[in-house]
Amino acid sequence: MNIDMLSTLVEEKIKTTEKSLNDFTTSHLNEFKKKGFKEVTLDSYKFTPLNSFFEKLNNKEEFTGKIPHESFNFPTITFIDGKWVNSDPLPQGVTVKKMKDHFEVVKPYLTENNALSHLHHALFEEGVFLEVAKNEEIKTPLCLVHYQTKPGISALTHLVVAHPHSKITLIEETRALGNASQGVISETYLKALPNSKVEHICLDLQNGSCMNHHSVLAEIEQNAEVRSVVFHGSGLMNRKNLTLNLNAPGSHGESFSLYLTKEGEHSDIFTEINHKSPDTTSRQISKGILDGDSKGIFTGKIHIYPKAQRVNSSQLNKNLLLSKKAQVHSQPQLEIFADDVKCSHGSTTGQLSPDEVFYLEARGIPKERARNLLALGHGMEIVQNIQNEKGRLYISGIIRDLLSLKFSLKGSP
Repeated sequence: MNIDMLSTLVEEKIKTTEKSLNDFTTSHLNEFKKKGFKEVTLDSYKFTPLNSFFEKLNNKEEFTGKIPHESFNFPTITFIDGKWVNSDPLPQGVTVKKMKDHFEVVKPYLTENNALSHLHHALFEEGVFLEVAKNEEIKTPLCLVHYQTKPGISALTHLVVAHPHSKITLIEETRALGNASQGVISETYLKALPNSKVEHICLDLQNGSCMNHHSVLAEIEQNAEVRSVVFHGSGLMNRKNLTLNLNAPGSHGESFSLYLTKEGEHSDIFTEINHKSPDTTSRQISKGILDGDSKGIFTGKIHIYPKAQRVNSSQLNKNLLLSKKAQVHSQPQLEIFADDVKCSHGSTTGQLSPDEVFYLEARGIPKERARNLLALGHGMEIVQNIQNEKGRLYISGIIRDLLSLKFSLKGSP
């Protein structure tokens, strides 16, 4: 799809949206027409030319099979091709409302002003406005699952507000069914009020004809915590933009990500952690396992504002290459404008160590099982950073299967 095709598609979509949204969506469509993809071809998208991926969304095939009913074992809200179709009963302390019915609440959050956000806003309609009540700890995860079955573009918007002293784990999952070619442009806004904790897990399982561009923006207040855990399991192109704003003393942000690519798959993780207040902390670990001629990109920016003293922040990117053709671009960045801080960052890229494989073989472990153990250990470190036990067990099974099947690493433990 080129700019004209995208614009025509959005114009048809606007005709079916509620009239109260028309001024907002039409104004952003006009901005997108003027800007195109020019503003997302700067350094942050240097290795991910979005226009070329949109042009590959030309498969008209639709999925005609039965939508699977996953055994999540926790409450789930289901979307199909961007439309809310089902919601399980929710635990006490959680309220969920349809985004399009509460537009005036979310509108102040839609502050991004680049070409892709204009495209997203022009498609604005579906999503959830989720609130966790004060002092409520939600022990079971909540899942927002989005199935892709038809060609086209969908744009979900979610707003999560965790009130003071509350705690929640939220899983956002995107799955492509069949060979449908679809672009997903979604935005999630997290508001962690004082002393609250939000764990946000993203799992992207696309097919080779789908692309997913997801922006997550978190505002973290005094003594609050947001933990972001991202898994790029498969897909033509997956791009994750994560912004953590640490706004008050005691606020803490964590970012963990794992991308698994093979053949021509493309994964791009872009994070920005903004220490806007003194006495804030953050931690970040990103890992990749790459095979074939796939490509992985990690860009991690830590920005420490003036007067944000006594900040402690760390960043690490480690990549495991299973093919000589696979490419990794790692770009850790520190921008420090205060003098009483503790910051570290590092990046490594390499293949499975023959010495480590030999070490395991010498102890009676077959070579293929030794390779799998090492690759599994590389990736499962990210899974182990999921705090919610039910969420961790669910994601663990998926990642183990992907490692075993996707990379032909047999002998899975």
